Amino acid sequence: MRVAVVGLWHLGSVYAACLAKAGHDVLAYDPDHDTVNALLKGQPPIFEPGLEALLNEGQKANRLHFSANPKDLHDSNIVWVTFDTPVDNNDVADVPLVIKEVEGLLPHLQDNALVIMSSQVPVGTTNQLQAHADTAFPNKHITFACMPENLRLGKAIDVFTHPDRIVIGLDNPSYKPQLETLLKPFTEKLIWMSVVSAEMTKHAINAFLAVSVTFINEIAALCETVGANGREVEMGLKSEERIGPKAYLRPGDAIAGGTLMRDIHYLTQLGEAKNRDTFLMSAIVESNHYHKQWSCRKVASLLQNLQGKTIAMLGLTYKAGTDTLRRSTAIETCEWLHQQGITVQAFDPTITALPAPYSGFIQLQSSAKDALAAADAVVVSTEWPEFRDLTADEFIASLKRPLVIDPSGFIAKNIGADARIEYFSVGVPS
Repeated sequence: MRVAVVGLWHLGSVYAACLAKAGHDVLAYDPDHDTVNALLKGQPPIFEPGLEALLNEGQKANRLHFSANPKDLHDSNIVWVTFDTPVDNNDVADVPLVIKEVEGLLPHLQDNALVIMSSQVPVGTTNQLQAHADTAFPNKHITFACMPENLRLGKAIDVFTHPDRIVIGLDNPSYKPQLETLLKPFTEKLIWMSVVSAEMTKHAINAFLAVSVTFINEIAALCETVGANGREVEMGLKSEERIGPKAYLRPGDAIAGGTLMRDIHYLTQLGEAKNRDTFLMSAIVESNHYHKQWSCRKVASLLQNLQGKTIAMLGLTYKAGTDTLRRSTAIETCEWLHQQGITVQAFDPTITALPAPYSGFIQLQSSAKDALAAADAVVVSTEWPEFRDLTADEFIASLKRPLVIDPSGFIAKNIGADARIEYFSVGVPS
């Protein structure tokens, strides 16, 4: 099957590579020539484990082709839209940018083309594009569908190739066989619904996950004040059959990166537009913003006189398995520490150089041990597996004071029970 994947940031690069691996003939399109040229050399725009090898494999097999020319889309009967929806620092998405990109593709599509929307856009956007196509190009009979993306940075390839199910919004059932053929290599568990319902499902899933994260962090904060252990409470929650072991309930960091919060903002904006109150969604934003400052508050309470102190920061990316710094809680924490007169020594295994804005307040080190050297405390901010290799003796030997702040409890099994170390984690009483 000839498939075009348009928009080649994280989502599109993974989709194109995995579709080619499954045997489809894939045209990967992006209007940015630099992005396409890098991909032609096998260089993905963002780090994702296994992606570079998969891209090279697809090109060598002659099943994966790259282009910055929209005219090349005419040979594809399915066009899968995977443009990244940019968000600003307040999680407000630039949806008009995505709409403009998609509308610009329509003149180049073949008649009866099926366009699948997987970009993260507000409910109603797909039908808005359908109406535009019907009006501007009535003779082309272009049909839009919606398949909400379900990728996770660091695990994207496995999530795409082994999904638990795929949600499909399709209002024209005649295209159902095409989609079944497209997705058969990955799963036969397809959940069919209307386009609008599929869009709303994506919002609902991310909102539910955001509620779960916010809920457990508020419970954990209360645990710290009464002597309860938030991780034990987590076990109690997950053993309840109405909740379950896979629930998104783990005391730790606040929501970062923008993916979940983007949908929270979509829903609050929808409520405003429809004159419906969204009390819960609004509360999530406020609670999550407060919880982002947990590490900062802990540093301030433990060190008190912050001027001239040095903090080691282990991890800078917004999560493990990626090299993305934008919207990272670690970066925000580093900036706050710098504003208090603290020197920040940081190490991240995927970051070899810092962009200009960050290099002004972060001293990037070449190893975790270098970051720890002579620091007054350490903050474990990203869950990179190699940080678990650090021993209690290494922390004690390197730090001025054996003070470890580990919000998510990532290295708790290594050093959390060592009486020589002052160890602090979200939800664990001090």
